[in-house]
Amino acid sequence: MPPATDPTRAGPGARPSRPLALLLLLVLAAWSGAVARGGFAYDDREAILGNPVVEGTLPWTAAFQRDYWHHRGDAGHFRPTASLSLRLDRALWGEDPAGYHATGVLLHLAVVLLAALSAALLLPAGRLPWLGLGFFALHPALADSVAWISGRTSLLAALGGLAGAWALLGALRGGGQLSSARLLGAALASAGGLLLGLLGKEDALVFAPVYLLLALRRGRRASLACLLGVCAGLLAYGWLRAGAMGSPFPAAPGAPLAGEPLGDRLRGAGRALLEGFRLIAWPAGHPPSYRSAPWLDPGGASALLQIAGWVLLGVLVTACALALLRGRRSLAAWAGLLAAASVVPVLQLVPSGEVFAPRFLYLPLLLAAPLTDAALRRALGAPLRPAPARRACLAVVLAWQRAGVYSSRGAYCRAVLRWIPEDVHSWNDLGLHLEEVGDLDGARARWERAIELRPDYSRPWSNLGRLELADGDLEAAERALRRAAELGPRNPRAHCNLGSLLLRRVQLVEAAREYFIAASLAPGMVEAWRGLAQALWRLERRTEARQALDRALELDPGDRLARELARRWARGES
Repeated sequence: MPPATDPTRAGPGARPSRPLALLLLLVLAAWSGAVARGGFAYDDREAILGNPVVEGTLPWTAAFQRDYWHHRGDAGHFRPTASLSLRLDRALWGEDPAGYHATGVLLHLAVVLLAALSAALLLPAGRLPWLGLGFFALHPALADSVAWISGRTSLLAALGGLAGAWALLGALRGGGQLSSARLLGAALASAGGLLLGLLGKEDALVFAPVYLLLALRRGRRASLACLLGVCAGLLAYGWLRAGAMGSPFPAAPGAPLAGEPLGDRLRGAGRALLEGFRLIAWPAGHPPSYRSAPWLDPGGASALLQIAGWVLLGVLVTACALALLRGRRSLAAWAGLLAAASVVPVLQLVPSGEVFAPRFLYLPLLLAAPLTDAALRRALGAPLRPAPARRACLAVVLAWQRAGVYSSRGAYCRAVLRWIPEDVHSWNDLGLHLEEVGDLDGARARWERAIELRPDYSRPWSNLGRLELADGDLEAAERALRRAAELGPRNPRAHCNLGSLLLRRVQLVEAAREYFIAASLAPGMVEAWRGLAQALWRLERRTEARQALDRALELDPGDRLARELARRWARGES
């Protein structure tokens, strides 16, 4: 393959046609398995059902004014475009998961299309990285982003960033001196693309250096316009985030390694990097969630394995940097450095929400497409035609199969437990799945298994207590729910469930206290405010009760139970 074009030099551009159409058809074939199987996996139901922004009972602007999980307890996630995409799905498809999965496939298709069109504006004819783009587009490990509804944040981050890159290349295209209008267009493209990407997920920050590199090829004025646009995009994002979250800077309050020393975090990051490289090379034999994976525990790994990931990352960065220093300013080398920069969230320099997840590979594989293309062409040699065709067919089959992991909460949990048998979170969530399908005995057994594995885990205690409450066994329910609240002092769901029990037992003062704790921990939880209103009303504290009910209706004007309470109280009923 001839050397790829330096992003600081202008290329004549090429418009893809038949290869692009073939690639898009392969994408549809590979990921249509997610649509065919449908289903809500992991936390999809919680993100969609009972979310007033998604259900449309609040105006669309509310997505820019609250945490993504505000209705269940803030998690430090500002993802308004994710909320709005789910809102559109809810309006179109209701509760049919197949439609939500179709949206995920179309978003991925749009990312592949924009990547190809951007490359066509940047590269000369005949040099488009089709193998690299195909490797990204069909990679089975990306099911975590494409086939999982809640995982679409990576798609939205990439889509916004690529839209900005495509618009920026269009504004800077051609020869001659750039006019003021084109410079303004470059600034707006940089600002808009970066902002749109960040509103999907914070990882889109990596597109800031992408834009600056693209602008360098047109000189200082273009670079300055692009830099101003990037700064404007960052300021706009910080302002929007501060208004919704109280701080312009992303944070992960529940980060698993938040209390660990930097050295331990870096060792865990080394294992995460090693697993990422392994998945890229061999995307088989991995759980969809690595939350409890023992091989990512910094204390449970050999020193050699702890540094292996860092060594591989260092080799990649060093090789790309040396290629640039030697004057081989290929797009592949720049792509390698950008892909390395995109893995920063995995490095745990600042503790992030998860140590590792397959969706963390979405942006690195996208940005590395030119480097992957060069590596594949060198590895495959000539002739190229038969080998890529066979590998594309295999990738389609693997992607179709992998999409099945996200066909239900049960399928997701069983896939985790196959690799991590003692993952208490999955045992608890598997119980929720069985409850959803009506197998209450099976649900109870899974929650008891979670408690057996980890007696101090609050959630299965809360779920067991809720089940006992529904069965009418108030004594057993109280024992379980008090245990849940004791073990999970910051678990709003445990306090809310305990409040429901105490309200039913007419222990009104205690019920009001538990509901108040739940509402303090999760200010957007409608059930907590509604329950608090009921307890206060029955305590004859009518003014406070109306205030709590008004808060519940403000959070979700469509909440049926809160509206019924308001009607009854307006008629003077208790």
